[in-house]
Amino acid sequence: MTTDINRLVPVINLPYHQFLGVQNLRGEAGRGFLSITVNQNNANPLGALHGGVIYSLCDVCAYAALLSIMEDENEAVTHDIHVSVLRSARLGQKIDFEAEVVKKGRTLCFIDAAARVEGNVIAAARVTKSIVKRVL
Repeated sequence: MTTDINRLVPVINLPYHQFLGVQNLRGEAGRGFLSITVNQNNANPLGALHGGVIYSLCDVCAYAALLSIMEDENEAVTHDIHVSVLRSARLGQKIDFEAEVVKKGRTLCFIDAAARVEGNVIAAARVTKSIVKRVL
């Protein structure tokens, strides 16, 4: 199952995500994907990808993964997130984020996410989402 693009459009078009340079956001079969390139908008003063950006985008990628298997009448909000940053990424490097639903229950979902540079993990996350009824 692939995420209904109409449900991802507001996420893709969010000014914050546009500012960070989010590209190729998609979800399919319980997995989420996106990428960015480290630039002046998402780097810290030392020229490395800002840790808060890593946290944010692990969460966004996890949402895309869950959205691909979630019922249309439901929505998800972040309940908890734990991120371990293993190494930095420098200006100009492309970061690929990938997330996978580990367990989806009726009201909670557990998702693992990772950020990679050239296939090497730079950050790993466990995201817990609460599943709630969608307000249309």
